[in-house]
Amino acid sequence: MTDQGEERAIRLASIVSLDIVGFSKMSERDQRNAARKVEALRARIERVAAANGGRLFNTAGDGFMLEFASAGAALGAIQELLDKRPRGEPPIRVGAHVGDVVVTATEDLLGHGVNVAARLQELAEPGSALVSAEFRSMARTSPTAAFQSKGQKPLDNMEQRVQTFEILSRRQKFVRASRRYGSLAMVGAALVALAYFSPTIYRFAQPYIQQQPVADAASPASPDEDVLRQAGAIPEETAVTRIAPGETIRDCDNCPEMIVMAGGLYTMGSPATETGRARDEGPQREVSIAPFAMGKYEITFAQWDACLAGGGCNGYSPPDYGWGRGNRPVTNVSWEDAQAYLDWLNSEVGAQRYRLATEAEWEYAARAGEAGAYAYGPRVTLTQATYRARQTTLAGAHEANAFGLFDVHGNVSEWVEDCYAPTYDLAPIDGAAVRADDCQRRVYRGGGYADQAPVLRAAARRSAAEDARLQGVGFRVARALD
Repeated sequence: MTDQGEERAIRLASIVSLDIVGFSKMSERDQRNAARKVEALRARIERVAAANGGRLFNTAGDGFMLEFASAGAALGAIQELLDKRPRGEPPIRVGAHVGDVVVTATEDLLGHGVNVAARLQELAEPGSALVSAEFRSMARTSPTAAFQSKGQKPLDNMEQRVQTFEILSRRQKFVRASRRYGSLAMVGAALVALAYFSPTIYRFAQPYIQQQPVADAASPASPDEDVLRQAGAIPEETAVTRIAPGETIRDCDNCPEMIVMAGGLYTMGSPATETGRARDEGPQREVSIAPFAMGKYEITFAQWDACLAGGGCNGYSPPDYGWGRGNRPVTNVSWEDAQAYLDWLNSEVGAQRYRLATEAEWEYAARAGEAGAYAYGPRVTLTQATYRARQTTLAGAHEANAFGLFDVHGNVSEWVEDCYAPTYDLAPIDGAAVRADDCQRRVYRGGGYADQAPVLRAAARRSAAEDARLQGVGFRVARALD
């Protein structure tokens, strides 16, 4: 006879955890009525789950656990439970996750996937559903899906933070659409009114416009902001909070110039129709990038040599092959060498501020808002990048992309933080790096001076061992903004 607690199988499942909001108070006021409401809700949950190909596998008082074969099916059930709540039914909160579960002999489910769903349910607001990035990634293709990012959440009794999204209810989607179209209508009405009344407005404003230069000349000049900051009238942190996207920042004399990236959503990877595409460039998925800063140029020999002179970079001086050092991008440095440079740079500024970009951040910065193969569109030319050449060119020899970054395509390939994985199936969608306890290879991007054009594409990926020093590979640094 099989023991009841014996594990039978492990499978991937979509887990939905939900409970009743305020059940304890409701039960204290009227225990029998509360019990009737719970039974009615349980019956509806079972009907909705079955209609969407799922099942109720666990009940504990006011809490319920559901299993579905797919995130899309689970999403359909969640939306029906939230959007079609009968009058008098107590409000619920929902958590959902996709992960491995252990199936016991009694058809109960245990494991990490169940635990994450339960923790997310505890964090959800009344009448809402909070889901993991994995769930959202698998369910977002549903035509009824609408999600709002809620950021990374710490989970109780778990050593991890989970990127979370709220499933927007029918009411929330209506409100969002109303605001969007309402705003467009207001803008349109304002433009029509402005066009109609502009002659009258100009006649009334003309005397004031003529007097304005006199008023400006009479007004005293505003004090210099640096003087105010030194006097304590402006807090030091104001300088950080006012950094604007596209602004160039630099922390020290030996520090690289950095361009502030606004962050946002973009589609990472390449479509199957892109010329030169490799199998490891997909599947395409939407990735959310938080604001950060990226090096305007690749790290140069001059910057590397400053690290050497300062006692850093493990005393390693990479060869320049007789091409010259100075403002040429440093090459023949490994991923480990890049980490040594970052250690020295952070010691210079006294904070753990600099790092390599993640692979998702790098592609976001390289694309610069362009969906094509390159930041310049579907093709790249020799006037736009250094490739099919015998040696590197000076940093910044070509025009910058729309984000103000130079040489993201060509000159030297650039190490990124990520451990190499052959697909994006399990890659984070919040812009974080792919990590592994035993990382065999690290990713580098962008293509080098000797490569053909397809290698320079924004989505193209290559990898090598952490200690590999390759002739056409250097790096560019990223910087946190907080």
